[in-house]
Amino acid sequence: MVFKNKKLAIITGGTRGIGLACAKILAKNGYNLAICSRNLGDLKKTSDKLKKNFNIYCYYKKIDVSKVNQIDLFVKSVFKKFQRIDVLINNAGIQLNKKFELIDINDYQKVINNNLLSYYFFSNFVGRYMIKKKDGIIINISSVLSKFPLVGRSLYSISKAGVDSLTRSTAIEWAKYNIICNSINPGHIETDLIRRDLKKGLIKMSDMKRRTLISKLGNVENISNFVHYLIKYKSQYQTGQNYFIDGGFSIKK
Repeated sequence: MVFKNKKLAIITGGTRGIGLACAKILAKNGYNLAICSRNLGDLKKTSDKLKKNFNIYCYYKKIDVSKVNQIDLFVKSVFKKFQRIDVLINNAGIQLNKKFELIDINDYQKVINNNLLSYYFFSNFVGRYMIKKKDGIIINISSVLSKFPLVGRSLYSISKAGVDSLTRSTAIEWAKYNIICNSINPGHIETDLIRRDLKKGLIKMSDMKRRTLISKLGNVENISNFVHYLIKYKSQYQTGQNYFIDGGFSIKK
């Protein structure tokens, strides 16, 4: 077993954006990692860099997080390899910018399965190991849009509202097992996804800045730093909470 005494964090969607930023800060603080995404090339490249730069072990596997059987097999393979899972960061997901009346059943299934079903079953499968250990931390990356929807983002908002509810439900049921569960609800964060939507003309930079109190977008480190704070201090008095990191979006609304 390589670095067997180090704690282990699973991060879904760990090859870019918020997931990658979380992977870096945990690796910097001595965590071994298990990451997954749909792109095997990105996974290998990310894993190699994390191992080289931080002297940790990074296991990876290509999976589709909308498939429950693939989630189950991934979690089992992680536990078999490391014999522990200390932290779960649910981060993988997709966005959809489409008017409500144009959404069809395929859109619904795709967004809900990726953004909510994956969080539910990762928590379910990982939680079984945490319950036996009577210790664990689960952090769900949600969104400010869970409570403050925008035009064309109905399905995304619905999925993230479900994530907030999942966070509270998990916290209530598993507090007796010393499992802490919180969500982080980012506002507009500058990521590849945002840059892609800007190029497509689906969103405007001026609109995103205008929604905040500080007239600028956040960066991925704003989120990963708070993730690290919650993990490092693991206060029992901070569980079942939805933390809005949004530059004031939620109060300006």
